[in-house]
Amino acid sequence: MNAAASDLQRLLDLQRGDSAIKRLEERRASLPEAQRLSEVNEQLAELTSDIEIATKQLEEIERDQHRIEGEIELGDQKIAKEEQRLFSGGVSNPKELSALQAEVEMLKRKKSETEDGLLEVMVAKDQAASTLERLRSEQQAAAGESESLTAKVGALTAEIEEQLAEHTKARTAISAEIPGDILKLYEQLRSSKGGVGVAALEDGTCQGCHTKLPNKEVERLRAEGGLQRCDNCRRILVVS
Repeated sequence: MNAAASDLQRLLDLQRGDSAIKRLEERRASLPEAQRLSEVNEQLAELTSDIEIATKQLEEIERDQHRIEGEIELGDQKIAKEEQRLFSGGVSNPKELSALQAEVEMLKRKKSETEDGLLEVMVAKDQAASTLERLRSEQQAAAGESESLTAKVGALTAEIEEQLAEHTKARTAISAEIPGDILKLYEQLRSSKGGVGVAALEDGTCQGCHTKLPNKEVERLRAEGGLQRCDNCRRILVVS
């Protein structure tokens, strides 16, 4: 394929631009900040779920506390009522007095057991409240990091997009200067050769596959001119 030296040099310019575009796209797809943002947002989602569960647990414990406190209050009222009967002098029958005294003692034992249960519930409430406070603190820290990372990723992405737009614009201009048959071959090779369709021959070495060519082969390529291809990788070879 015939090709002017100027066309081949512009092809190298196109390759440099395409390589820059590829690097920018890879950088955009693998920003460490974006990966960290994804991790933090996952952590936020988990914390939100954990907080919802912890809140329900605390509310359930508080309901138990109120229920037990109500039972204690009712027990106190019963004890007060029975003690009033016991000590008022209104009951004189020894058997009835004995039964009444036994009832008061039973109510007090029951109250003591209920109070023990209340203490356990209050301990559980403190633990649940502490857990909820810790989760909310972690959520606040994660939300702050997420906000900061979102801004940083946005700025980095905008910078990359701006550079991509510049390279894309330059690519369009350079492509228009290259003959269609050469450009078509370049695009085919670039697609099948990992994004590199053309390479310079420097110091007798193909910069596409880094194969050292024999001196006689280098001399032949220089003498023939035009569009040449590397015998090893088959990329377009620009001989300087």
